[in-house]
Amino acid sequence: MREGVRTVLVALFVVTGLAVASGVAAAQVDLAKALVGTWEGELQMRVKKADPVMSLVITSVKQEDGKWVADGRFGGAKGKKVPVKIDVDTSGSKPSLRWKGASGTEYDVSLLDDKHLTGTATLTTTQAPKGDRDRTMKFEKTE
Repeated sequence: MREGVRTVLVALFVVTGLAVASGVAAAQVDLAKALVGTWEGELQMRVKKADPVMSLVITSVKQEDGKWVADGRFGGAKGKKVPVKIDVDTSGSKPSLRWKGASGTEYDVSLLDDKHLTGTATLTTTQAPKGDRDRTMKFEKTE
């Protein structure tokens, strides 16, 4: 009888381990499917001369040291895009992405649905020495 219980417990442990492992793999596939691609967006600007159109190209999403990260390129729609490492937070109901631009601006956006990211860009004190440094940021997935 004890041997039968032990066999059942071992089988249950193995099945549980496989389910957890496949869940991690499924989460990675879903995140990659949702995030990888080209995102075009606008940054709410208070200076009329600045170009508010931005582009984020996410090339990969993977787990590193137990955390989700994405690789991509970010910049103005017309200008050169610089490589960025994006932290992906999956603790909320929707994934959120955080990265720092070449000028030091910190971006924090969340996935609303399959085609939209929204959040804020926090300018540096040099870029906005007085008042509110947060700017609304919205992206739409184009590819």
